[in-house]
Amino acid sequence: MTISFISDLVTGRDDFTIRVRLCRMWDAINPKKKGELISKDMIFIDEKGNLMHGIIRKTQVNMFKDMLSEGSVFIIKNFKVVESIGGYRPVQNSLKIIFFASTAIKNLSEDIVEIPINGFEFINPDVIDSRVNNSAVLSDVVGCLYGIGDIESVGSKWKKRDIHILTDYSAKAKITLWEELGEKFSPYLYNNDAGPYIVIVTSATVKEFRGEVSFSTTYASKIYVNLDIDYIRSLAPKFSTMSTELQVIESSNVNSLPIEEEMFLNRMDIKELLEAEWSTGLQEYIVTVKCKIKEIDNYFGWYYISCNVCSKKIEPTNSIYRCNNCNKDCKFPLVRYKIHLRVTDRTGDTTFTIFNVVAEKLIDTSAHKLFNKLTTANNDVPVQVQSLCGKEFVFKLRLNHYNLKEGLENFTISKLWIPDDDLEVQYKLRKEEKGKNLSNNETTPKDQGTNGLTKEMNNQVSVDVLLTDLEDHEDELHVTNGTKSRKRRNLIIDDEELSIADTNKVKK
Repeated sequence: MTISFISDLVTGRDDFTIRVRLCRMWDAINPKKKGELISKDMIFIDEKGNLMHGIIRKTQVNMFKDMLSEGSVFIIKNFKVVESIGGYRPVQNSLKIIFFASTAIKNLSEDIVEIPINGFEFINPDVIDSRVNNSAVLSDVVGCLYGIGDIESVGSKWKKRDIHILTDYSAKAKITLWEELGEKFSPYLYNNDAGPYIVIVTSATVKEFRGEVSFSTTYASKIYVNLDIDYIRSLAPKFSTMSTELQVIESSNVNSLPIEEEMFLNRMDIKELLEAEWSTGLQEYIVTVKCKIKEIDNYFGWYYISCNVCSKKIEPTNSIYRCNNCNKDCKFPLVRYKIHLRVTDRTGDTTFTIFNVVAEKLIDTSAHKLFNKLTTANNDVPVQVQSLCGKEFVFKLRLNHYNLKEGLENFTISKLWIPDDDLEVQYKLRKEEKGKNLSNNETTPKDQGTNGLTKEMNNQVSVDVLLTDLEDHEDELHVTNGTKSRKRRNLIIDDEELSIADTNKVKK
């Protein structure tokens, strides 16, 4: 029997036999289908330390689930070697193996062969730029723990905990631990007197926000603390001079509103929106509008090419993309959504702009995939984008000085919901009751003007948290609607003054 190393495997053959250790295993699930199992995934490591992604399709999981366990060593034969295409690859290897129903597995004892127990591909500064906002390959990150946050609720069903580390390349980074990973990473387990704690988080996505790189776990992620391997031991002296006292990270969404309030925050119709006045001293306002998408305005297209670090629009010069904001060439430009929507309600029409984060969740596919289907002869709006027409949503808008002071009508969508009939009725009843109470009042509340947009004085701040952009949080100022109309210019800005970095801080 000829044993092959992982590096010997090639596509087009199914007669290889490998001797490997299963170092990590997880369930790949589809969150959009109530957690339906897609496959059982694993990472194998061989005697040379080579890593490879392996997959057991869901129809065959029951055949193998009792044969496989993390840490065990196996001889495996009769499997398929294929190219590892698509996103969220847990290792850099361009190939992966897929089990057949006829795949044979034999468990080996530890004294037969020496194979490392763990295998990692730690991210380093040389590859960070290629990984930022690009989920083609996931990243393993390691560093010394210095901060732990509380468990936070995001939306109606997600939970997270943020931790802060100093990486092995001496950069501070935030890591967002989702769901069970965050719940298990309790600060009570990490006594200040017993540090330093060197943390490994595997298979994370890499993102950038306001110039700071952060990481976020996926379903493939696992966490190790002070793992007994040579590399971690070599890092101990580097971090020994750090303070062992862990910092408490303040919650990032302590002021978030429940959905039944957020959907009606400063509710306006389109007429009121167009007549809203600008007020000095405020840079941004938040309102909600319930309306229907009338058509897609494709005058400036439905996408743009962006820098993968800062998300600003970039254009090629001599086939080279240069980001003026970052002042460097962009080797990994990304295609992002920027869709102009003509919307309508019973009071009027206007234009909303939807950027990548919200659009990708709404359309359920990436701009990159739709872009790849374009032909030079056909640059029309894709069917998936066009299908938004005729649908009604509650839009949460960020109004800035371009909208309010300059009178420009491309209002930026920061979030949206499908209208809830029961909540809409409740809101209407509350509004009518409030109107009756105000009519019986001789004075107008001092904090609420009637002729313009004013800042609330009770320090209430809403935090916009998108499920597809879960760690981007920004303070928002409340707004009241104005009644004095003024002439507006119905123009669309096609530069990046109204860019993602200024509106949604897109990073995906």
